[in-house]
Amino acid sequence: MPCKQRYSRVPDRSRCYEIMRENQVPPHIIRHCEKVALVATFLAEALCQVGEPLDLSLVEAGALLHDVTKHLSLKTGENHALSAARLLEKLGYPEVARVVARHIFCPPGPPGSPIREEEIVYYADKRVKHTQIVTLKERFEDLKERYGRSVSALIRLDHLYELTKLLERRLFKKLPFGPEKILELEDSS
Repeated sequence: MPCKQRYSRVPDRSRCYEIMRENQVPPHIIRHCEKVALVATFLAEALCQVGEPLDLSLVEAGALLHDVTKHLSLKTGENHALSAARLLEKLGYPEVARVVARHIFCPPGPPGSPIREEEIVYYADKRVKHTQIVTLKERFEDLKERYGRSVSALIRLDHLYELTKLLERRLFKKLPFGPEKILELEDSS
């Protein structure tokens, strides 16, 4: 049945904020995560209305916690998606860990398959530049500016952009509105 909590070990919103406080997540990263959660839950609710079997609490928790170790990885160079997933596993949240682990790279599922929570969190993160909701094009231009320090990095980001556009088509094919609707959330937040 669509839009039911399927997993018993998903932290509620207040526990997500506790986890962020316990891990000393800086305020600007918390604001980014909140904006990603806004986009992700909006999409998940809309997809649930058209019959996608999603766990809304898992989408929200994954979005809120996706960058829980990013501030540390900026110093260590470690992959923050994987370090955050390890932390969440250790805390007893394996499903949230699965979603968070995929927020940097999450290829779209096969055509016709159910949308997965990690696809939504990944896509929502690619629509938020710092704390502003933007188009995919704007977000990837920013990523190239910040992380495209080599030819191989630029090629990888171009490939990721193309995969993300495929995912965008997959998500919005099922919805009665297009990707531009997400930009309206910026005005309402």
